[in-house]
Amino acid sequence: MLIAMCSFAASASAQATMTLSTPGTQINADLFIQGGAAGMTDFSNSDVLASKVSSSDNYKRRILLKLDTENNIPANAVIQKATLYLVLKNADSGDYRPFTAFNVTQSFVTGQTNWYYFRSGQAWSTWGGDYGDSFGTTYVGNAVGSAYAFDLTGMVQRVVNGDFGSRYTRVALIDTGGSTGSYREFYSSRAADPNVRPQLVVTYGSGPTPPPPAPPPPPPPDSGTTLRVMQYNIHKTIGSDGACSPDRITNTIIAQNVQVVSLNEVNFYTGTCAYNFDMSETLRSLMEQKTGVTWYKQTVNPNGVGNVILSSLPLVSASNFVLYYGRGIAQVGVLVNGRTVNLFSTHIEYTNASWRPIQIGEAVWWLSTFSEPRVFMGDFNTWQDTPDYYSIVSSYVDSWLAAVNAGTASAFNGTGATEGLSRLDYVFVSPNLVSVNGVAVPDTGVNGVWPSDHSPVVASLTIR
Repeated sequence: MLIAMCSFAASASAQATMTLSTPGTQINADLFIQGGAAGMTDFSNSDVLASKVSSSDNYKRRILLKLDTENNIPANAVIQKATLYLVLKNADSGDYRPFTAFNVTQSFVTGQTNWYYFRSGQAWSTWGGDYGDSFGTTYVGNAVGSAYAFDLTGMVQRVVNGDFGSRYTRVALIDTGGSTGSYREFYSSRAADPNVRPQLVVTYGSGPTPPPPAPPPPPPPDSGTTLRVMQYNIHKTIGSDGACSPDRITNTIIAQNVQVVSLNEVNFYTGTCAYNFDMSETLRSLMEQKTGVTWYKQTVNPNGVGNVILSSLPLVSASNFVLYYGRGIAQVGVLVNGRTVNLFSTHIEYTNASWRPIQIGEAVWWLSTFSEPRVFMGDFNTWQDTPDYYSIVSSYVDSWLAAVNAGTASAFNGTGATEGLSRLDYVFVSPNLVSVNGVAVPDTGVNGVWPSDHSPVVASLTIR
């Protein structure tokens, strides 16, 4: 899809539209930077702007653009709309990638910018670039030849107001998702076809700058010191009778009086139980109907079957991360005892044992980027006293064993097993700021029928 060129035009209301697209002048710089062995490489002559997420610096790539809004947009103009268009040249997957726009705090220079330096002799304070505020996220698929729009209205308004010192718009587009299927290439200003080059289209008017936005709402109310959580693989809501029943699953959750629940094997428009709807939303809605309180949701869905966190506590943060080999992690932050508790839900590979340590290693690393206290829940498909298990408990406490040692563990089956004779479902907690009050594996059967092939794990925690 080619981008229609917009021309400068004034109207009776003093509104104008300006398209910044000329390489070297209106587009002062557009390039990508890459880490590792290519960290000192200058990519400013490339005809593409490349992006990639990776656990290795050798493959990480980030996109930087500097656009001349100083000489083309009047100072203190009222920005009605500012949209950056990039045309996709290549994609290595059909995943929708979250590209977040950040203000770049250093004045980088074409031909001198790389992973380590923003200009000759002047290093970034953090390798890979220095970034300030974020200004929204655009999800980029694999529609090669299509223009993807990045809304920079808020950023350009602050730039022309002089909030960042320079009135050049310096923007980084960074893929903030997981590493699987992340590689994307967009055409740069060096592309042979001028119609696929980057463009910033700005519509603005004269008059006073709009008032600043209202201050953010106050943080959600504190929930006390106790947090009750639940880990539950719901087996797509298929019970031991072979029937799909979201209703039965929600009744099981509600019976345990928990505030946050981690769910695995949740279908999103796939499979017998949810081929034409989003099971996560059905479960959230049923929880609200049955409890009369608001339930908040965060999901990760790499391949149609994913993980969900439901919380009756308001969320102060929410994100997700895609692991290798089609798995993922959902994250939420909630406020307990004046602290943000970061909670995570994952489901680690079962069939291919060689994938487990890779996924667990990725997960442990990603969790380490969040503050403590952390609660790491999931179906880990591994057993106690295995290398996979020890790679987790080197950083986390197995709440079930902590409760066993304290005499506060209970299980209807006497063993704590959650699937057959195996304990595959865990609630791990970070060693600081969390105390384990008790852990239970409850009997969820009703008249000899169980709502899932797994039993849940319910943990009562104190946040110090």
